[in-house]
Amino acid sequence: MLNADREFLSQKSAPHRDFYNVRKVDTHVHHSACMNQKHLLRFIKSKLRKEPDEVVIFRDWTYLTLEEVFKSLDLSGYDLNVDLLDVHADKSTFHRFDKFNLKYNPCGQSRLREIFLKQDNLIQ
Repeated sequence: MLNADREFLSQKSAPHRDFYNVRKVDTHVHHSACMNQKHLLRFIKSKLRKEPDEVVIFRDWTYLTLEEVFKSLDLSGYDLNVDLLDVHADKSTFHRFDKFNLKYNPCGQSRLREIFLKQDNLIQ
């Protein structure tokens, strides 16, 4: 916490930033935050294109495919963009897991978080 600003500047000055090239050491890593918004967006669009008929979630006593989930949210792969995803952790989410969970829901939908960012979901 004492060096947060210096670590932030060091991270931003790295020419290629990803999960393997970080300047901050932390033993508490969130799997959900390992992708940036652009990578998550590409991943979601890829899954929608390649595997729309895969059963991904059990809600309201029915199994839903990926395509059905997006239809129920009135979204398509074409509609998705980084601004709509709105999944960026800022300083207000650090040390507060409840705020992180609220902020890191793709498109504000907990079901998309469960499908794309959780490991203990229906599709494992």
